[in-house]
Amino acid sequence: MKVPHRIRKLILGMLLPLALLLLWHMAAKGSVIVPSVGDVLNILLHPMREATSLDAAPLAHSLCVTLLRVAIGFGTAILTGIPLGLLIGRIKWGGEVFSPFLSAAMVVSPIAWLPITILVFGLSSPATVVFGDDAWKYGILDQLRFAIITVIWMGSFFPILLNTAAGARGVRESHIEAAKALGASRIQILWKIILPSAAPTIFTGLHIGAGIAWRAIIAAEIFPGTRSGLGHTISVAHGQAAYEYAFAAIVVVAVVGLALDGLIRLIATPITHWQPKER
Repeated sequence: MKVPHRIRKLILGMLLPLALLLLWHMAAKGSVIVPSVGDVLNILLHPMREATSLDAAPLAHSLCVTLLRVAIGFGTAILTGIPLGLLIGRIKWGGEVFSPFLSAAMVVSPIAWLPITILVFGLSSPATVVFGDDAWKYGILDQLRFAIITVIWMGSFFPILLNTAAGARGVRESHIEAAKALGASRIQILWKIILPSAAPTIFTGLHIGAGIAWRAIIAAEIFPGTRSGLGHTISVAHGQAAYEYAFAAIVVVAVVGLALDGLIRLIATPITHWQPKER
């Protein structure tokens, strides 16, 4: 009997995770470093529970702080990268002037900029700007450190900008000329011709930028001055030998990263569905 394609795909996709779980279970036997699957699962099933053996916030709180930081940094990168990318892409000499510098900036790890952003911003946050010395009273708002947000922005800004510029340059001039001949305004050309044509490449930049942002935030949260977040939880758990919390945070990082990847693909599909037909 022939197995349906979706079921076959699901089974094949589960083989490696199940194999990893088996290896994890075997490695945990008699180990003081590798926690059991049950201990980690117990933490994951009670994300709001305070960790009595760990000097860190509950897992759910850490996740919310990390997601908020990424949302602000990545959102700012979208708001700045796409308009600038469209502008650079539509300027004839834009690629020659800006691409070498931007390409070099993109390959630099965003974490490499963290010491510089800390020097520039220190431990300042929206709470320190508004409330001054009483900023520590405002929890999450105080944890939105400008240094960390800037690192997330820098990590996702450059791939979004470069891919948007490439997409804008790749728009067929014949389509633009035809729209002009029909009396389309510049705004109409932008919304009806340039953006739809560049959309697949823009979403490639968003996909790359989101991945970089999610990886960078975990490393950025390990730096001194951070009191919450999944990266902070992993660091503290390792320092206090509470390895079950470190493993639980890593599992959450993997699951959320997978969900973020799927979300971008889901949003891109109805917008870029024409691309295979165009080819």
